[in-house]
Amino acid sequence: MMKPFLYSLMLVGLTGIILAHPGHPEAPGESDAASDGTLVELSKTQAENLKLRTVKAQVASVAPTLEIPAVLVLSPERHARVTAPFTGRVTELMVKLGDQVQKGQPLMRVAPLTLGSAAQELKAPLDGVVFEQTAVIGLPFTAETTLMQAGDYRELLARGNFYQSPELAKISSGQKVILRLDVFPDETFEGTVQRIDPGHEIGSPFFHIYALVPNASGKLRPNYRVRLFVEIGSAHQGVVVPARAILGRLNDKFLFVETEPLHFERRPVVTGQKSGDTIEILEGLKAGEPVVTEGHYQLQYSQTGHREEAATKEGGHQH
Repeated sequence: MMKPFLYSLMLVGLTGIILAHPGHPEAPGESDAASDGTLVELSKTQAENLKLRTVKAQVASVAPTLEIPAVLVLSPERHARVTAPFTGRVTELMVKLGDQVQKGQPLMRVAPLTLGSAAQELKAPLDGVVFEQTAVIGLPFTAETTLMQAGDYRELLARGNFYQSPELAKISSGQKVILRLDVFPDETFEGTVQRIDPGHEIGSPFFHIYALVPNASGKLRPNYRVRLFVEIGSAHQGVVVPARAILGRLNDKFLFVETEPLHFERRPVVTGQKSGDTIEILEGLKAGEPVVTEGHYQLQYSQTGHREEAATKEGGHQH
């Protein structure tokens, strides 16, 4: 009779030994991982080889949320082009690309081409950053030439692209939004929906959604790609974990819980509402339990391999 089993993974210092498991080409999360309640015991070195990381499940506010791809742009009232109302030539530059400037600060000196006209200074039209400069000493220009551009980064717009769908009617001006960026993976930024475009641009399948994003810290920059999260329903309290902790298929989802130091249990769960980068757990987990968020793909394969190895060995000794 086969004894209840506790798997102790035998690593020889190389994670590749765990990953190499012939005969199981399934994608991560779709393998025939060990049965519910199976435990895996690791040594400290083995856990380090797998680069395991855990996060405790917590109670948090959960609400139906839309995730919208967006890009940060300058709002029109915080964006200025520096031009001259005449034809002339640049004779002196007083600032350079990337400089912070104050409204009214001299940016460059130019000489009109009209005989007898005195040289003039072009000044900053707003407080901000010089983010584009085409002017060089000696450059001839006309009244249509943009010599510099400056922008006030203290508040930006997140411009999101959203397909026509019923959810569009659930977004309105004044709603709170959360922004996440790959460049700042451990931070979130808040904003407010400013407006929704009244209709499609010609040839585009998208509506544009604009959210105002305060940027007093100056961390954010125009052209950063962001993910915009907009709540579209009532919030409630629920047990949540990072969405990346979930493995398995649609009707067979599970995660790994660290039941005691270096002991991990495969736990089937029922998921609920996804909210941002977190997901609600309706059944199978309690608040405060630590779940594996990194290294869990390898963990499921390694335990599967050792389960089959154990079964083969025991079967080979039966007479």
